[in-house]
Amino acid sequence: MIVLLFGPPGVGKGTQAELLIKKYQLTACSTGNILREEIARQSELGKTVRQYLEQGELVPDHHLFTLIERFIGTHRKNNMLFDGFPRNLNQATVFDTLLTKVDLKLDVALELHLSEDEIIKRLIHRRYCSTCGRTYNLLTSPPEKDDHCSNCGSSLTPRSDDTEAVIRRRMNVYVEETQPLIDYYKNKYIYHQVSAQGTQNEVFERITPIFNGHID
Repeated sequence: MIVLLFGPPGVGKGTQAELLIKKYQLTACSTGNILREEIARQSELGKTVRQYLEQGELVPDHHLFTLIERFIGTHRKNNMLFDGFPRNLNQATVFDTLLTKVDLKLDVALELHLSEDEIIKRLIHRRYCSTCGRTYNLLTSPPEKDDHCSNCGSSLTPRSDDTEAVIRRRMNVYVEETQPLIDYYKNKYIYHQVSAQGTQNEVFERITPIFNGHID
C-alpha cells in the first residue's frame, strides 16, 4: 500500500502520520527528512541542496525527484507513506511515473481538512521547542507543564510566522497549489477527505477505515 497524506498547516498531519506509521508499519517519506539526510551524507547533491536551503529557496523539483526515486527503489517492497510530496500537479504526474517504473501505484490520497478559521485558531496556539524541535499546541496537544517542553524541559515559544496575516497567505498558496492535485486524484478515484476537527484519536478513528480497506 502506498499512501499520500496531505493537508494545510495546522491540521495535525504530523501527529496522524506518526499514528499511522506505528499502526500499519509504514515506511515514511518526508521531503524534509530526505533532504536533511542527503545533506548529512555530504554528497554532491546534498551540498547543492544545502545551498538552496541556506538561501531560503525551494529545492528544484529535479533534485527532489532524484531523491524520491531513490527512496521508492530502496523501499519498494514496503508499505509507504508520503508526507509533503507531491504538493502540486506537476509533482503528482512525475510521482506516478516514478512509481510505474517499479510496477507500483498510489493507492490512497488522503487530505486532512479544517476550516480556515479553525486553522488560524490552532496555529496561533502552537508552541515550539528550540532545543529539541518538538512542537506543541496549547489547545490540542499541550505540554505536561505550561510553556515548557515535556521532552527536554526547555521553554516553549511561538513560531514567528504563526500570525493571522501570514497564516492566511499560506492558506491561499495551499489552496491554489492543491486544488488541481485534488481534482487529479478525484479523477483516479483514490482521493479521500477526512475532517481534522476533534481530538487526535477522533481523527485517527476516521482515517483507519480507509486504510483498512487497502492494507495488504
